[in-house]
Amino acid sequence: MAASGFDSQVGYATESPAGTYTAPTRALEHVTLTLMSTPQTIVSQGIRAGRRHQGRSSRGIEVVGGTITHELSPINIGTILLQAFGAVSTTGSNPYTHVFTYGPLTETSSRTVQVGTPSDNGTVNPFNFLGGQVNGLSIATKVNENVMLDTDWVCTHLLNAGDGDSVAALTAATYSATWAPFTFVHCTLSLAASVYEFDDATFQLANNLKTGRHMHRAATPRQARLAKENGFREATLTVASDFFDLTAMNRAFAGTEVAASLAFVSGANTLTIAGNVRTNMDSPTVDGPQTLKQGMVLSFVSLTSDAAACTATLVNTDSAP
Repeated sequence: MAASGFDSQVGYATESPAGTYTAPTRALEHVTLTLMSTPQTIVSQGIRAGRRHQGRSSRGIEVVGGTITHELSPINIGTILLQAFGAVSTTGSNPYTHVFTYGPLTETSSRTVQVGTPSDNGTVNPFNFLGGQVNGLSIATKVNENVMLDTDWVCTHLLNAGDGDSVAALTAATYSATWAPFTFVHCTLSLAASVYEFDDATFQLANNLKTGRHMHRAATPRQARLAKENGFREATLTVASDFFDLTAMNRAFAGTEVAASLAFVSGANTLTIAGNVRTNMDSPTVDGPQTLKQGMVLSFVSLTSDAAACTATLVNTDSAP
């Protein structure tokens, strides 16, 4: 009987139209997920003489969101990068080059996220989350580990029989034969055109969407509307390393901006996150006889264009992201 997490699966599909169930077209190996639907309750405050326990309640709004963690592979990962960045330009032919830049994160672009969740009776149950949008993304690399991709999803609804929905069946997961995660040996960091040695690094993209858009309306008032853009996007690269010299600290104090590139290369498959960065860090301190460490946060910025600030370039065998 299926009753363990190893029988679970995750699949994605671009919705058409947005916010409606679309059968998954990409299944990705996953590590953990906390994506869930939380129906809330409205409790009456009315007083009845002699009653000391309130018994009247009504259904409230539905809140849907959570994180999904994958090991970062160059294959099939473009569908998540596109949802996170918003725009892509694809050129070439096997290998294909997909260049992701900031584009509109509109109400017309969303994903169905289908999660197969096993229960004790041997059934892998389809949990179909609609209106999925990526509010945040992080890519983390550490010595002697696989590179990890965390995505922060917000959705509008989980199809369920309790709401009278028709719940689509589980789509069988078909995984790419060439799926293979990047490891730390595939990663290099360049600052101002020089390779920079480091212990660990985390790229973070915050889309700052306006979520939780519940409002009075005629149809599905308990469900939130699709999220909207609501603020500037922020991209940072947090780096931990030995304290080598004064170069990085002097850049921070001078406000000097430099080119940065975090590159993952595995044969012909590559993912490069590049742009123009400002260095933020404190002066180092001494706490015992150990080798001094240095932490810095690189903020992606550019007066020229959003693409000059931060661009992700994926080269793989997928004809479309």
